[in-house]
Amino acid sequence: MSDHIVDWEQVKLEASALLSRYIQVNTVNPPGNELSGAFFLRSVLLKEGFEVEITESVTGRGNLVSGLKGTERMLPLYLLHHIDVVPVEEDKWQYPPFSGLIQDGEIWGRGSLDCKSLGVMELMALIILKRQGFKPKRDVVLLATADEEAGGKWGIEWMIRNHPDLFRGGAVINEGGGPGLTTRKGKLYFCQTAEKGVCWLRLKFKGVPGHASIPHGHNCVVQMAQVIENISRFRPPLQVSEVVERLVRRIAPEQVIMDPAEFLLLLSPDDHDRVLEKIPGENFRNLLSALLHNTFVPTVVKGGSKSNVIPSECYCEIDCRMLPGNRPEDILRTIKGCAGGIEGLEIEIIDSSVPSASPLDHELYHLLSRAMKKYDPQAELVPYMSTGASDSRYFREMGMAAYGIQTDITPGALERMHGHNERISTESLLFGIQVFHEAVKEFCG
Repeated sequence: MSDHIVDWEQVKLEASALLSRYIQVNTVNPPGNELSGAFFLRSVLLKEGFEVEITESVTGRGNLVSGLKGTERMLPLYLLHHIDVVPVEEDKWQYPPFSGLIQDGEIWGRGSLDCKSLGVMELMALIILKRQGFKPKRDVVLLATADEEAGGKWGIEWMIRNHPDLFRGGAVINEGGGPGLTTRKGKLYFCQTAEKGVCWLRLKFKGVPGHASIPHGHNCVVQMAQVIENISRFRPPLQVSEVVERLVRRIAPEQVIMDPAEFLLLLSPDDHDRVLEKIPGENFRNLLSALLHNTFVPTVVKGGSKSNVIPSECYCEIDCRMLPGNRPEDILRTIKGCAGGIEGLEIEIIDSSVPSASPLDHELYHLLSRAMKKYDPQAELVPYMSTGASDSRYFREMGMAAYGIQTDITPGALERMHGHNERISTESLLFGIQVFHEAVKEFCG
């Protein structure tokens, strides 16, 4: 089977059926149950003659390693995706979220975008290359890991700590590509070359307990509500990173919202707020704001156990995301400022990671760009910083380049990833397979 006779329509059918079956394996985290997903992938790989190793970090949390051995001593290429998916509200879905239904050219279900489709793209690219008799010069390592949606403790973090010999430098293809943009001139595919850092905080408030029928001025729930209000009203200053500046400058001539010169004033401290308010689409406006500011979002509130009892303590949790140049201590200082010196307040960092970035002049990035153009001449790959965290940060911390790709740039795709009615088109699935097949062949051949 040589490249010029690949039956891509048949590949699309095979890959769609494979993704449908993968979605049907329920790997919602918590609890994860990624071992069942790893077993499913192993059954596919074994039929194609691959060697497969599965390890359990803890009971039921499976991580899979497979791939193709290289003929030369070159640094590996890692094809990474995570097996776990986020929870669902089944009654809010048009079709059952674990049905894997293929309807009108779309594959429905939790994980169809985030990120079992990526796993199938990488898997099918490798399968096709193996069927073609491809002998890579460098190892191509297929990694399917657990626990990404909860920070990676039992997935890639555990793998790096317990199987360090597997990670020898090299480069990574992973999730994390942004929403992209379809314009009159073509399609801009966002490639995650950087991501914001995470700082999750827990704020504990102390008060005076008592009967709720006799209110007093030391109610910790009231104090917590005041601090949450202060945080929600806080407006962080504009911070322009290199990647986001390049993104905004590339988008400016393509967007039709306003004059390109005015759009570029998003990067100006004096004009930013005014220009941002003129952007009509709420999702696009919120994304641009998050790319240009640190963010502070209250997410968890816990206080009291009975309606008629004033509690002695309560807490809230804040999800903070940091731009390059910031560290957790900077975020902590900001939150303390919003709290205004409340007596007895304790602030704990639950988890954190620093912002990370990969070089924009790496060979793999250029090959991914060329592969996209081969199968879509109107496609252009644009550097992008993810507002959320991904497992790529672990590789970047080891000095490896990691790039996140998203091939579905239809409107609303980003919101559907963790929302209701998640789905991907069969065309987007095939496009990803074609891109990865070409890029892996060129980078490793």
